[in-house]
Amino acid sequence: MKKKIYVLTEDLSFFFQLNKELNHRNISFKILNIGNKIPEFNALLLTTREELVKYNLNNLNTEFLAYDKKEKFEKFLIKLIAAFKIGYKDSYSELTFSIDPGTKHIGLVVFLDDYFLISHTIYNKNDLIKKLKDYDEYLQTKDKSSLKLNFKFGRGVLPLTHHLVSQIFSIFYNRDNIHIFLIDESKSSKIKICNEKGKKIPKDEASALILALRNGIEVNHNNYIKIFNQIKTKKLKTKTFMKETSNNCYDLTLSVKKLVENVLNGEFSLSRALEILHQDQELI
Repeated sequence: MKKKIYVLTEDLSFFFQLNKELNHRNISFKILNIGNKIPEFNALLLTTREELVKYNLNNLNTEFLAYDKKEKFEKFLIKLIAAFKIGYKDSYSELTFSIDPGTKHIGLVVFLDDYFLISHTIYNKNDLIKKLKDYDEYLQTKDKSSLKLNFKFGRGVLPLTHHLVSQIFSIFYNRDNIHIFLIDESKSSKIKICNEKGKKIPKDEASALILALRNGIEVNHNNYIKIFNQIKTKKLKTKTFMKETSNNCYDLTLSVKKLVENVLNGEFSLSRALEILHQDQELI
């Protein structure tokens, strides 16, 4: 159950930024005034760090998220979306990025602790890398080793995917808990996906969602160059391709569309959707 959002602040600058972003994302909220009774069940209170201390709000049983003006507002916003969709936690355990690299646009879908968080259409590879680094920074505690990172890359534009994977290994070279998968993109652009408001999401983001529900070939820092060369020259072992294909051969039916939309709307976790697909590939 998604939490109800309440805003308690006298900081107009913070309120205007927050109001704009919440309305843009169709997240409804209620405004509280100082002295109002603050709900304690299924509620998330948004305020500033200064007001949290000034009004002694941290002694309440209500979950709260306080904006620190020393930090980027974008960081606060991502934490807010995470708290609203997945639940507020002092420390999250896993981030999964599903990426559809295209010649013009890059589709990015982010999962946090196995649930859909957010998606983006990105226009160049540098902006993608920045997004990945930002989410890693914003959604973890100081102990970086605690956050597992998974990357699922479509391999339709192989040179671009190769470049991005190289960048990931370079940026996160000191992290042990990273897994990178290369995903077959066949028919990934065939399904039109709608969100819970009935609005169609951009095709690159829809493709990245489909890729998230597929198995792939895992690569590591020691073998990824070899694997890319084998894919490029079509010399990858037949057994590896057959195993991957058998796990991705579900029909792109209306039922699959519904399943993907359930993931998008937070009704199913990514793991649960994968279980359903692999248990019944025809989704009768």
